[in-house]
Amino acid sequence: SNYEGIIGKLGVDAEQAGNMQTNTGFLLDSVDMNRKSVSSVSLDEELTNMIKYQQAYNAAAKMITMTDEMLDKIINGMGVVGR
Repeated sequence: SNYEGIIGKLGVDAEQAGNMQTNTGFLLDSVDMNRKSVSSVSLDEELTNMIKYQQAYNAAAKMITMTDEMLDKIINGMGVVGR
């Protein structure tokens, strides 16, 4: 009877260990998913930023070109009035 008690306790302990292993696996998967969601790179966000920076670069390049043309007209046009 003492032997039956030990076997019964061993069975309960084994079941508890199995449940704990399953729960630990679920918890590990959940933590891993959360870690990946925080640390991973969003390709959509990166593409959006790249397009935004490209448009800003193009706008700055147009501004420099316009300023260059304006200065060219001002500098090269001076003194032509008296001719």
